[in-house]
Amino acid sequence: MTAIPPAVLQALAAMSGYEQMLEADRIASQYGVSSEWIKQQLAPPQQAASEPAPFTPGSKEAPALPSSADLLDKQNFRFSYDPSAQAAERRKSVEQAILCPSCGVALGIPAVRPIKVTCPQCLQETIFQA
Repeated sequence: MTAIPPAVLQALAAMSGYEQMLEADRIASQYGVSSEWIKQQLAPPQQAASEPAPFTPGSKEAPALPSSADLLDKQNFRFSYDPSAQAAERRKSVEQAILCPSCGVALGIPAVRPIKVTCPQCLQETIFQA
């Protein structure tokens, strides 16, 4: 088995896909090594166990949302944009005004807890416990 020159490995690393596979097979037969050994030589070194894994932007992690609401004075907001009779009934049950934890829009809700609120602005569902 003959040592493969670094320049040959660098040229192989610059290739990709099918071309790289064909060239790796050619080099393997020329130097008397297996193509798996060549692939191991091209692979980047593994991270040590003590190093943390790098952040990958493709991973989706949900942000932590607060479960308690910021209570506001409901008199400062106008909740009368829907003139229907059903909306008037719903407005009578509004006892508190809160801000949506996701987008910050003011919402009028009853004082019942726990309550699941769907924000009409951003459609974020939040459950308030206390």
